[in-house]
Amino acid sequence: MHITLITGSHRPTGNSGRIGRFIEQQIQADGHTTNLIDLATTDLPFWDEGMWGADGLKDKWAEVWQPHAEVLQKSDGVVVVCPEYAGMASSKLKNVLLLCSAQELGHKAGFLVTVSSGVGGAYPVAELKAHAVKNNKLVWTPEHLIVRSADHMFTDNPPAEHAKSDAYLRSRLTFALGVFYQYAEALTAMRAKDGKLHDDAFPFGM
Repeated sequence: MHITLITGSHRPTGNSGRIGRFIEQQIQADGHTTNLIDLATTDLPFWDEGMWGADGLKDKWAEVWQPHAEVLQKSDGVVVVCPEYAGMASSKLKNVLLLCSAQELGHKAGFLVTVSSGVGGAYPVAELKAHAVKNNKLVWTPEHLIVRSADHMFTDNPPAEHAKSDAYLRSRLTFALGVFYQYAEALTAMRAKDGKLHDDAFPFGM
């Protein structure tokens, strides 16, 4: 399969980008191909009606968004790595999920990983699973991963006091990716069938 990862940190040196690249290596080791969209180094405007073809606004989107849209359209599933900022998902990540339509993400598996430098990380899970997929129709898998004390997780030599948590997260990541692959395969097969997944009368969620 082909998997796209989206890392939602605003900071080029943030943990979300580092952890996203670690997960990308795991996915590649499992035999899949990948693309990584790092929002810390990807400059995208905030959504406007140009995405829906509004005059005077639509022309810019073909240049800045279409290359990313094509990557996502070719993907079998998406891994989203989101930092927690003041108890919220990052604005750059929410913007990307707003820019995406069902063409890019519809009826594809999504694996959510949240990242906190402290003991947080749960709020973005609730936020993104509740608010981020109504129109793009991404299907979150039931397994997500919360990476707390992120400075010390998925590193070569975690401090002794964090070693147990690091080992647990590595094991849980392997399990959660296995679940994600199964969902991605099943949904790929479902999209290939002549079914009722799309109706022009109901392009958006309710």
